[in-house]
Amino acid sequence: MNKVLNTVAGVFTAMLVWSGCGPGPVASDAALVDPAGWSSQDTLQLTFEVKEPEHRHDLQIGLRHNQEYPFSNLYLFVRLTYPNGRTLTDTLSCPLAGPDGQWYGTGREWVDHRIGYKKGVAFPLEGRYTLDIVHAMRRDPLPGLSDIRFAMFDRSQP
Repeated sequence: MNKVLNTVAGVFTAMLVWSGCGPGPVASDAALVDPAGWSSQDTLQLTFEVKEPEHRHDLQIGLRHNQEYPFSNLYLFVRLTYPNGRTLTDTLSCPLAGPDGQWYGTGREWVDHRIGYKKGVAFPLEGRYTLDIVHAMRRDPLPGLSDIRFAMFDRSQP
């Protein structure tokens, strides 16, 4: 139970950090990963609203892991579903550590990463969008991850 509370507190802290530096995200969501490990069969679903389709947006994926995470990278399959049901699927390569093994993210016990997903995206439709995310790693279940986050930043705002 203590591990779950720490994870929830970490997600909340990460969301505060995102909103505390410059213009914050105009949309965000987070999903907790099973503490026993993230199975490749477990789809994490994140949703967000596009209220101003005429604006350009930057999209960011965030994740947290501990020292049990066994790799220096993470591959994700990300399926974006539009309000009209149309889908777009991407494979996202997330480098997490340098050749020397040092994590790119911040933190010690839990390492927080922010990964650029898309830049300057124009969404054609106003409404609710869904991101379905699954991992594409060779180890299953994948240990050491606590959460996956999403944030959308409006590039039109000063």
